[in-house]
Amino acid sequence: MALTISTADVKRKCMLASADTTYDASIAALIAEMQPAVEYTLDDDYLGDTANAGLQAVLRLGVLELIAAEFLAQRFREAGYAEEVQIGGIRLGQVWERGKVLSEQGSARLAPFRKAASVFDADSGLMSTTRDRERQMTVEEAI
Repeated sequence: MALTISTADVKRKCMLASADTTYDASIAALIAEMQPAVEYTLDDDYLGDTANAGLQAVLRLGVLELIAAEFLAQRFREAGYAEEVQIGGIRLGQVWERGKVLSEQGSARLAPFRKAASVFDADSGLMSTTRDRERQMTVEEAI
């Protein structure tokens, strides 16, 4: 991994108190899971250009935004976390659009630096081998 994303970075982006260690293990696991996968989608020429501090900052921020968005999405699925009350123009509770916005920002930020789609076609297992053929249903799928 060329980029460094820390638990503290994700907590800051998600507006969690740095002293709150409740989700540290979950965040660390999410970083370990997502960062290599997201970095794999980036062109090696950009990811390897470590002398370009500005480029590395953009890549790091994009990856951080995607990881933070996924963390917020996971929190949203927790029982009781998604509760909010709206009375007139006043809303109390969580702002759910934040995770979606972070995901969109991260994706847009990294888009110019992604590998070409043809690279993924060449890798076995990454693309469906039935993509250009009509899908055949089995008895189990039809039930």
